[in-house]
Amino acid sequence: MDIAINPVKPLVRLDPRTKFLILITVGAFVLTGLHLGIELAIFTVLFLLLLSQRLSGFAIKTGCVFLILLCIDQLIAVHLSGWFGILVLAISRFPRFIVLIFMAAQLLMKTTTVSEFTAAFHKMHIPEKVIIPFSVMFRFFPTIKEEWQSINNAMRLRGIGSSVGAVMKSPLQTLEYGMIPMLMSVATISSELAAASLSRGLDAEIERTCITEVKFSAIDAIMIILCVTLAVYRLVLA
Repeated sequence: MDIAINPVKPLVRLDPRTKFLILITVGAFVLTGLHLGIELAIFTVLFLLLLSQRLSGFAIKTGCVFLILLCIDQLIAVHLSGWFGILVLAISRFPRFIVLIFMAAQLLMKTTTVSEFTAAFHKMHIPEKVIIPFSVMFRFFPTIKEEWQSINNAMRLRGIGSSVGAVMKSPLQTLEYGMIPMLMSVATISSELAAASLSRGLDAEIERTCITEVKFSAIDAIMIILCVTLAVYRLVLA
């Protein structure tokens, strides 16, 4: 089963290797600190890329969260002092960086099938010991999401809520009917996905063929140049 992707054809098709490079670049910059101008530039590029992949709903939601946090940081936190100012600054700035990583991760996960990702890894001559775990991981998270939805529906039929208030009110009941079935499902799903990957011949020693074609385009070249430019900029400033 491939990753759940947007069924509508994207306006711009990105190579999986480019999307993976974008994720690594954004994550590296967030962990090392961002200048406000660079941060806004990264957000704008990610927002436009999500729109080009027809993920407008997700782009608008994350964009609103980012802009609200940015306004709190620039309009409120800068005028506060003491421990309260530090607290507001941390609440508005750290989650904003996480939003950027989340946008880059969704750009990769929501628009890339397992077949495309595997084909891209094979073109990069990455060992099978790396490709197989990544292939299983790509199938794992969407399957876990579906499993949790099923468990959540079953809990609602029994009159058990999964909201924060319901968990605080009866944590043991939530643990019994929610987390324990989820943990059991995780163990089963991981074994089944590993077996399914092996049955498809991912561990075969011979060279595999793939009907999915991955190749770089002009937009990929532009994004790679931007990522390299940001990396050089960071190294020069460091």
